[in-house]
Amino acid sequence: MKFVSKRDTWLSITIWSSVLVMILAGFSPLFKSGTGVVGGTIIFLVCFLSALLTAWLWMATYYVLNESELFVRCGPIKKSIPYNSITKIQPIRSLLASMATSSQRVEIRYGKYGIIHISPLEQETFLTEIKKRML
Repeated sequence: MKFVSKRDTWLSITIWSSVLVMILAGFSPLFKSGTGVVGGTIIFLVCFLSALLTAWLWMATYYVLNESELFVRCGPIKKSIPYNSITKIQPIRSLLASMATSSQRVEIRYGKYGIIHISPLEQETFLTEIKKRML
């Protein structure tokens, strides 16, 4: 069962503004002399790749409840957590860096020290379904 990530409006504005600024910064060597072809190309590539990575992290964040594990994806980052290793699940509000795109999150503790924060759009359904699979 796949769950999309909830996205806070203020965070959406912040992320997409940052992507736009990075793209505009990448084109800045076209409007300023003195950077040269090599410098301009490096600036463009760094800015464009940073914007692409940021957009990828934002757009490709989701959570899948498989038969034996929770699969979490955030852009290029993937994490699988077996249900039998989960020790605690609780809803929280947090702004810590994580695989969540909202401040309304679910904290999952697993293994001895593992903690992950996720933000499924349908939080109640997610909690019900994951608890069923943990039994």
